[in-house]
Amino acid sequence: MAKKSIKARVRTLLRSPKLLLIFAIIIVLTATLLFANKGLWRHAQLRREISTQQEKQKQLDDEQKVLSKQVDQLKTEDPATLERIAREKYNMRRPGETIYRDSN
Repeated sequence: MAKKSIKARVRTLLRSPKLLLIFAIIIVLTATLLFANKGLWRHAQLRREISTQQEKQKQLDDEQKVLSKQVDQLKTEDPATLERIAREKYNMRRPGETIYRDSN
């Protein structure tokens, strides 16, 4: 049996209504699977979004740990910590003390 050329195979496919219908259904299903709202492209996009959100969550968790540690230090009313915060944030000074600011 001689091998049919690709053109001959395509002509046979286009002339047969059953094969043409099956081919059309496969094309539609493939396109739907790939590009629909719940398709593979959307799935990949959502996976990337999940990973970026997980990274942000990790950063926020780390920041929360730092802030919780600071709150715990303030709750214990550590005098050195309170003095440092008062000097840095509120520009407070001791009586008779002079503060020099650098313009940088």
